[in-house]
Amino acid sequence: MTKRILIADDHAFVSWGVAKALSALEDIEVIKSVANGIEAIIEIRKTKPDCAILDYNMPGANGLEVFLESKRWSPDTRFVLLTGSATTQTVNALVDAGIHGVALKDGTETEIIEIVRQVCAGKTAIGPSARLLMRLPAETVAVTDRELAVLQAIARGHTNASAAESLGISPKTVDSHRTSLMRKFDVSTSASLLLAAVKAGLLDPASIR
Repeated sequence: MTKRILIADDHAFVSWGVAKALSALEDIEVIKSVANGIEAIIEIRKTKPDCAILDYNMPGANGLEVFLESKRWSPDTRFVLLTGSATTQTVNALVDAGIHGVALKDGTETEIIEIVRQVCAGKTAIGPSARLLMRLPAETVAVTDRELAVLQAIARGHTNASAAESLGISPKTVDSHRTSLMRKFDVSTSASLLLAAVKAGLLDPASIR
């Protein structure tokens, strides 16, 4: 049985790419593409698709808001949240709200299609990158505002010297904060520090250079 899909994403290229990939499948029909959350709510209520693929960050209403509103009017519609970036808090909030699928836009076309297929089949599907962020306790590691600023500078690819110049502190102070962060996260390299910070919800994966 053909599954009717609605896509809501304010990035036209992303919407086009997802629609093109799904339209190539015999058992999927993309019935509508919209560019903001309000249009999505209206069209879901009107067309009652089998599945709605929603961008998390859209004008009008974000993907989670669209999901929470639309499931009242179209309880049989299943929902996939597609996002360019996510934190632990975001992914956990989506799962707690009952969303059926979560995929990061940096996933492969095959991964996204598989998530949509599983959700259409009545399953819950969380993409590999999003799964890494689930249920990882951000509250277990407390960092100061200055440590967070240094962490963000490291994520942007700064050296101690360039981070110091950017933050208006000395390279020695940057190194001290870096050492403190590594001790708190129990890691020994900058790469491991960044991965741990992403898992703790302190960094957006998309911010890492």
